[in-house]
Amino acid sequence: MRLSYYQFPSDTNEETLLKNGCSVILKDGTSKQCVSIPNQYRDQVAYVDNVVGPLSVKEIKSLIRQFGGFGYTEHIDRDGSLFEVTMIQLKGNNSSFKYNRHL
Repeated sequence: MRLSYYQFPSDTNEETLLKNGCSVILKDGTSKQCVSIPNQYRDQVAYVDNVVGPLSVKEIKSLIRQFGGFGYTEHIDRDGSLFEVTMIQLKGNNSSFKYNRHL
C-alpha cells in the first residue's frame, strides 16, 4: 500500500495551512480539523501541523507548484510496517517502485 503526504514549507502562514486541510494539534495531544481558530480557543492550541494527507500524487504535485515544500510516499508492507519512503518529484513518473521483493 502507498500513502502520499505533502509537507508545507516551515514559513507557511497558519491561515494557508488551515485552508488546505492541516490539523490543529491541541495541548492535550488531540488533533482537530478546522478552517480557523477562534480567539477564545487559541490558548488550547499547541501548534498547527504542516503535513497534510494522504493525498493523490497529482494533488501533491499541484501543492508543490503552488507553495513549494515537498511530497513523499510511504510504502507499507502487508503486515503494516513501513519499509520505504520515496520523495515525489515534479517531473517524471513517481510510481516506478517494484513491490515484488517486499511482498
